[in-house]
Amino acid sequence: MTILRRIGALAVISLSGVILVAPLAARSAAPAEPVVPESLLVQDAGAGTVTADRGGFTSREAGATPSGSTEALAGAALPTPATAPMEATLVGVPTPAPVVAAPPPAAPPVTYAGTSVWDDLAECESGGNWAINTGNGYYGGLQFSYATWHGYGGAEFAEYPHQASREEQIIVAERLRAERGYAPWPACSAELGLS
Repeated sequence: MTILRRIGALAVISLSGVILVAPLAARSAAPAEPVVPESLLVQDAGAGTVTADRGGFTSREAGATPSGSTEALAGAALPTPATAPMEATLVGVPTPAPVVAAPPPAAPPVTYAGTSVWDDLAECESGGNWAINTGNGYYGGLQFSYATWHGYGGAEFAEYPHQASREEQIIVAERLRAERGYAPWPACSAELGLS
């Protein structure tokens, strides 16, 4: 029975709390009366005052007629605000052309003692035989290795240097000299005084 008494007591307390608090909650939730000004529009236009009372117009259309309320218009009409065109203007901005680096100019052929320096180097390297292949891993008049020949574009002329003409071997030699000087021919360049 004690449990039933406790439940009953809690129910009574809960109901009495709701009864006491409900009027306060209802009062705080009641909507407030809107405050409507007597005049819809009061504006000082500098030269006069424009006043329109509530209910002064029966319609929003032009030429609306007053319906029992007063309307007072005094002074000059209000100026119309200025308008500005809202158009987009596209302006083309030229994009500069990409800069392409020019290849370095080819070095002019070097001459030595009245003949081509390449002829002198070939004379020193291979006895002047532009088609020599002794089997030592170096080919042609300037004794290119296979890797050097292909590394400097010799394959556009022939697979091996000794299969290319004198002029084609000199073109590849010029490319090599432009990058490394005469260092690929150390003994003969020293003997000929090339630097």
